[in-house]
This record gives sequence, structure tokens and C-alpha cells, in this order.
Amino acid sequence: MSFNNLKNEVLLGLSGKQSGIPMGFNRLNKYIGIRKGMYFLIGGLTGSGKTSFIDDAFVLNPYDWYISKENTSNIKLKIIYRSMERGKTYKLAKWVARKIFLDHGILIPVNKLLGWTEKMTNDEHDLFLMYEEYIENMNDVITIIDGPENPVGIAKELRAHALENGKIEDVNQYNKIYIPNNENEMTIVVIDHIGLLKLTKDQPTKKQAIDKMSDELRFARDFYGYTPVVVSQFNRDISNPMRIKNGDVEPQLEDFADSSQTQNDADVVLSLFDPMRYKVADPSGYNLEKLRDQFGSKYFRSLRLIKNSYGSDDIRIGLGFLGQIGMFRELNKKKDMTDGDYESVVNKTWFLKQY
Repeated sequence: MSFNNLKNEVLLGLSGKQSGIPMGFNRLNKYIGIRKGMYFLIGGLTGSGKTSFIDDAFVLNPYDWYISKENTSNIKLKIIYRSMERGKTYKLAKWVARKIFLDHGILIPVNKLLGWTEKMTNDEHDLFLMYEEYIENMNDVITIIDGPENPVGIAKELRAHALENGKIEDVNQYNKIYIPNNENEMTIVVIDHIGLLKLTKDQPTKKQAIDKMSDELRFARDFYGYTPVVVSQFNRDISNPMRIKNGDVEPQLEDFADSSQTQNDADVVLSLFDPMRYKVADPSGYNLEKLRDQFGSKYFRSLRLIKNSYGSDDIRIGLGFLGQIGMFRELNKKKDMTDGDYESVVNKTWFLKQY
């Protein structure tokens, strides 16, 4: 054991090199933030918006910051996105719709952008074409790999990326060390979602595949310094009539589906919860009726920091959710929410606020 290693980490912190990347959520960023060598797990039921949250907090907000003038750091960002649930084209469609809304305040839902329910106008199509360069430039930072894969295949890809961007050296006969070519590179590895991993003869069950994947991600965190971000489903126990009757439907660590390994391995565990779905009050006390429009559309999710290995946990943050483009924005604390604030969430102007 060497105190010098700890001193070096402290010096990096004093120099500002440990400050990480902003997530676009100011209150959440104070508790966690995105840093090298941290394992994040995000859970939610189907339809809770967990993939959209991952895209916002760990991909798009960091990317927009990275290419902005606000970024004066030496960080080199790389995001490897294993999208096992939806294809690359549909993901990019939502990302373009989100960016158009942020830049122009014009809402073109994905189903309209792709012509599923109605066609875009000529002006909207011209606006869409303006974002070709924005999407193409993402290729320098973000690699999207769509389709399921097994844990060993993903681990081989991560090793190959590491060796392309660094080298492994022997410290002694028992230990090795990874030396990146660029010590300022931050590699975020997104797995969406882990329950869709391919099974193999060595991991013939979903639990075994998840356990193996989490083990490989823990190794990538500790050895390569990567930042794994894993999306996971909750099991159906939340829908148990007794839990609903008792109002005990807020997600817990035990509600993650198929395996407990990910919760054990992760440094940070977050959950997304839609209390309106179960007709229960929001745990933080937000007025849910004021966060629903006249057509019944819901604009709210509760985010809970369940586990935080290096700081406070059991923290709840109210989020405005614009599902048409998969976008989140932090709400004011419940005690500070005015009627005007609630109205601006439902009329969508809240999502255009600049923090």
C-alpha cells in the first residue's frame, strides 16, 4: 500500500482534473457527476423513461458541453453506446428532435419526424436537414453499436478499444497496469439494457449473463478507468396489488430484475419512478395534477439516488419529462414550485430554460 498514490489523486483534485463532466442536472451533479472509474446503474419500469434519461444525462448533455465554448478542460470524451433495445436510426431520430427543440423551441415528435402519424411540413424538413453536421460530428465522440451481444463479446470490444488507446504493462509478476495514451481520456460505456444480453453455453441464464457482464464492467472500471452506465429493468413486484394498496411502490434496490450483482458492483444506483402510473402521491410532494395536461399526458418523473458509495444517498429530485423527444429537466424543489412553474412544465417552456 502506498500513500503516494493517494497523494497523487488528491493533487489531481486540487488541480481541477478530477472535476469530471457536467450531466446537465445541477442538483444531481452536486451529488454525483460523471467521473472516470465510476459505475452507474439506472433502473426503472417499462415506460419510465430510463433510456431517455441515460441519453440526456450521460450522452447528450455531456456531448453538448464537450463541443461548447464552456469546455475549457483537457478532457477527451469517448462514449461507447451498446443499444440492445432500439436501432441506431431510431435513437438518432430522437436526438435530432431533442436538439431542434432546444435550439428553436419547435417540437417535432419522433413519430412525426419519421412519418408514422403525420408528415413533416417542408419547413420542418428543411430544419431537420440543418442537423446533418451535428449528427455526423458525433461520430468523433460517440460510437453506437445496436443489437444484442453476449458479455464476453462486449468485454472483447472494450479490451480492443483499450489497446487501441493505450497499453498494458507488467508491474511485477503478479500485477499489471493499464497506461492510456491520453491520461485525460474519459470513456463512458453505456449498456442499454442489460437484461437483453445474449445468452451462451457458459452463461445459459439471464442471471448468469448479467452477473458476467457486471463483472466485466467492474473490471473495465477498475483496470481501464472506464465509466460504465448500465440500464436495468425492475421486476414486476412493484405492481403487486398489496404494494399498490399500501402505497409502497417506490423502487428499492431489491426491485432490480434478475440479479443483485449490478447493485453490488455499482458505485451509484439511480431509479426513475412514475407515481401517476400507480395513482399514488409523489414521495417528494409535488402536485401531480398540475403536471398533467388536459389530454392526460404526464410531464413528471421522480428520480431517486438509492446508492452513492462516495456521498449522500436516498435523495429525490423531481424531473420534468417531455416524452415526445425523450428530454428531462430538473424541477425546482417542491417548496419553491409556483403555479407558474407548474404551468411552464405542461406548456413545455420549462424545458427551454437555461441553467
